[in-house]
Amino acid sequence: MRGSSGSKAALITLLALAIVLVPNHLPNAVASGSLQPSTFYFHNQATKTLNTISTYLWANTSQTWSSGAQFESRNVVSGTPGVWNYYSQPAMAGNVTFTGPVTFVLYLISSSGTGGGTVITGNVNKITSAGTVVPLAVGSLSGTSISTTLTAYTISLTSSSYQIEQGAILNFQITITITGTTTRTISLLYDGAAWPSQVIATFQQRIGINFYSSFNQTGLQTNFFSRNWTGPGRQVTLRASIFDALGLYDIASARSNLTSPSGSPVLSNSPLTRVQGTGQNFSGTWAINWTYTTNTLSGSYSSKLAVTDNNGISLTPTLTFKVIASWLLNLHAVSLDPTPVSVPGASITLFNGAVAIYNGVSNSSGWVAPQNIMLLDNASYSIKAYLQGAIVNQTAPYTPSSSLTFPLYLSVYQLDFSNKFMDGNANQLPQPPSTIQLSYPNGTIGNLNPGGTYLLPAGTYSISTVTWRGVNVAASSIPFNPRNGLAPVKLQIYDLTVTVEDQNGQPVSGATVTLTLAGQTFTQNTTGNSGVLVFRSLPKGQYIVIVNSESQTIRSTLDLSQNSSNNIQLNPAPASWVTQSLGWILLGVAVGGALGYGEFYRIKHPFREEPFEYLDKLASGGFRDGDSVLIEGDTGSGKTTFCEEVAYKSLQSARPVVFLTYDNPDSVKQAMNSMHFDTSKDEAQGFFQLIGCEITKTPRMDNSHGVLENFYDTTVLDMAISSGLAEVTVGKPTLIVDSSHQLVERASTRGLTNLIQETAANLREEKGRFFLAVNRGAPKQVLAELEGAVDCVLELSTALQSGRPFTQLTIKKMRGRKFDNRPVKTRIHPSKGIVFEVPKTHKGKQNSTN
Repeated sequence: MRGSSGSKAALITLLALAIVLVPNHLPNAVASGSLQPSTFYFHNQATKTLNTISTYLWANTSQTWSSGAQFESRNVVSGTPGVWNYYSQPAMAGNVTFTGPVTFVLYLISSSGTGGGTVITGNVNKITSAGTVVPLAVGSLSGTSISTTLTAYTISLTSSSYQIEQGAILNFQITITITGTTTRTISLLYDGAAWPSQVIATFQQRIGINFYSSFNQTGLQTNFFSRNWTGPGRQVTLRASIFDALGLYDIASARSNLTSPSGSPVLSNSPLTRVQGTGQNFSGTWAINWTYTTNTLSGSYSSKLAVTDNNGISLTPTLTFKVIASWLLNLHAVSLDPTPVSVPGASITLFNGAVAIYNGVSNSSGWVAPQNIMLLDNASYSIKAYLQGAIVNQTAPYTPSSSLTFPLYLSVYQLDFSNKFMDGNANQLPQPPSTIQLSYPNGTIGNLNPGGTYLLPAGTYSISTVTWRGVNVAASSIPFNPRNGLAPVKLQIYDLTVTVEDQNGQPVSGATVTLTLAGQTFTQNTTGNSGVLVFRSLPKGQYIVIVNSESQTIRSTLDLSQNSSNNIQLNPAPASWVTQSLGWILLGVAVGGALGYGEFYRIKHPFREEPFEYLDKLASGGFRDGDSVLIEGDTGSGKTTFCEEVAYKSLQSARPVVFLTYDNPDSVKQAMNSMHFDTSKDEAQGFFQLIGCEITKTPRMDNSHGVLENFYDTTVLDMAISSGLAEVTVGKPTLIVDSSHQLVERASTRGLTNLIQETAANLREEKGRFFLAVNRGAPKQVLAELEGAVDCVLELSTALQSGRPFTQLTIKKMRGRKFDNRPVKTRIHPSKGIVFEVPKTHKGKQNSTN
């Protein structure tokens, strides 16, 4: 990828967030309590014994009509009723409840009319596995004559609910009584489409689906299938677990439709085969296999299952699974130099759509870790790369179609400073300067080794200070862009020639020549026979040239701003010791007087106490909208109390507060209450969120498709910040993180710096403020990185005075404004919070900084 736009983007993603799918498991496809009617048809079948009952008259839900007319005849006369008994089979496969009404539909015909005294009775009984008969419901039809024409007679039975346990059978008993002494032959016709004698009963949840899921060829339940797998592995098994209290014989069919990601059908009403369970079992399994190819369309597939029983009850659950190709990707971060070099330390943020899913850093060889990253071919990816807080690549969306290993070009350039610095005459310096101070495009400032080679993102930089022998010799700010390189820089470094002569103009040898700068001895040498000394590569400045020879001392002042020569002529008369002594006496009097006055001033002017708002005076009005503030402090110096007071003052100013603490939130709340910082009302209204953070590491997930560890503590903090700010409904929020010293110890410094900058940028748009507290004992390099990423830096330090500890606050940085950088003593008042102890005559000393 070259550049930030129009580049062919490739992207690393974390599959754990993209392809780990929760299996589709349905405990019941039909809600508990659903009414499910069933019709038991009468049949004439082979004689067998069930629950001690031996008969050939059975009833079940199958409609297997006989090829001929089936009938049972009874001779009925007054006092001798006709009785027919039919029994359900097989035994109940599971417990089930039925309730009324129960309806008998009987097709009857008589040899002659039975008259108006006819009574037709229907009984429902339960017969246990031991043969015990338990009456359940009864109903009758009275005053209806049975004629010589085949007629359907209906009896409705009302009843309560009854539990039929597993292993029991139902007995449907029909009894017909007539009056008179004439015997009639009454026939019950059944097992025919034209005379389907039957009993209809309503059950509670007798049929249902335990689950409908997808499995791979090894039997592992999964919703992910790869097009990269070999032929035998490219099999999807759709499997359903179905139950029926009457027995699996009652399941008439199980069929499935399968739809591709484009919406086209893959399977249409295809039957599933029962692979587990018999007709007499309570539950069983149905399955169908579908094999896909390497050219199968990637994406989500949807399947709808239709299960129908013999009574027409249908259950239709659905499931989805994914068929996706996965490709490996390796990225090598390199610069955009004519001869690219590896770029270590580049922060790579990966996106799946608009969601950031991973943050990694290129290693010392420029390879983005981890390597061999798996990408999915049905997702769009993009990448943002950062170096030193600057974005150095932003790729266009990319959908992978093959495995790749190629360079990720960053807008970063290698710059060698070692040969860039010249003296005032454009001559190469004998060695590089000691340090240079570099201002970065984002406003941060860093000190670099002038003899080193650096990788710098493109942008406008400036060299503000070049230190040569302790002196800044840069004539002015030196702007440059690494993309165009750095032209040779002429510095204010010059040569000085000193010639020592006697009163006759003759060279003086053995004279000691000393150069002092800013009151300090800078260099010293002794003249030879020529009386000439050449001091090369001197920094600009006002020098005092002191020549000592034979008890004579000659002084002269020289403002060195170009190559210069200085002739010194010695005076034969030695300097008077009285004159020299008088100078030292006067200096001693001046110093002693100053010290005495200072002690007098300290005693005469005691301290006055100022509230927390005094900080606004020190900082030229305090913190502004959009400021990011770093609070550095010793252990026990009051960092947490400072954060608590900032939170309370923000709430008083109608600013919502999100307070993230790595301590116990209850302890923070108790401490605020002890100083009368009552936040209960703001908390109840959602204006104050106190969030406890934990330093944890997300455990590695066990997934064979390439799950990677990516959640470091900065990511956890980022999620906590995002979720907290998402709850804020009004503008100008205050975000506080206290104290992040554990995070500094464990997390990547670059990752934490990026998080601070991105969070500060987001809050700046909302006119909010961001406060981050860290321990002052953190490594200096880490503190320097964090200081460079924020607008303001405050330091809380502890010290001892007369054997008693005290805390002082110092403002180290206030970007773009003047501030008082003198330390001010503070203390924690038990009811007022932080107060300042200021001398009564203290006047603000303004220090301009940027």
